[in-house]
Amino acid sequence: MGIALFVVLGVGVFGFSRFGRVGLAASADAFPAASGTGAAASPAAQQSGTAGSTGPSASSGSAPSSTSVQSNATVGALTLTAVTGARIVVNPAQKTVLHFMTSSCSECLPTEIMLAKFQHAPGVQLISIDVQPQTDTAATIAQFSRIAHSHWPYVLEGTPALVQRFHITALDTVIVLYHNSVVFSAVAPSRQQLAAVLS
Repeated sequence: MGIALFVVLGVGVFGFSRFGRVGLAASADAFPAASGTGAAASPAAQQSGTAGSTGPSASSGSAPSSTSVQSNATVGALTLTAVTGARIVVNPAQKTVLHFMTSSCSECLPTEIMLAKFQHAPGVQLISIDVQPQTDTAATIAQFSRIAHSHWPYVLEGTPALVQRFHITALDTVIVLYHNSVVFSAVAPSRQQLAAVLS
């Protein structure tokens, strides 16, 4: 079982169709080219704290796999808009955790609950990015947040820009940014892995 990624051309809307864990079928032409965000994924994959990488998808029950964002890849300044309308400016001097999820992804909930353990850590900023604008709403995200006990901003991503920018190939991907670079990237990382990166 996997997750299929599709794009509705001409509308600029994308979404995930869930079939199971975090695998995502996405070819290089799955997204239309977007200026500044359509760079090909790096063939090298980085994953802090685990041995090996499994490429673009991970099977249920396997060790967390890395995404195709290379360690220390420079991503530049990042400004987002939360579902509340608030402007979120990523502070490059803080370690910023981005969790790519959907409010209907049951496998993403344990990661959110684990991330809640870091929400009061000094020098750490948490942002969850919901990538299913077709069905997810501020109300479904608020319900998901209440269950996870998460008190940080959620972004409802209406275009594939962030998915392309960070070469996301699976739901439940966690990326850590520091000084405008990716310092960690993994699907469903463990608390121990994140603690090592965020300390």
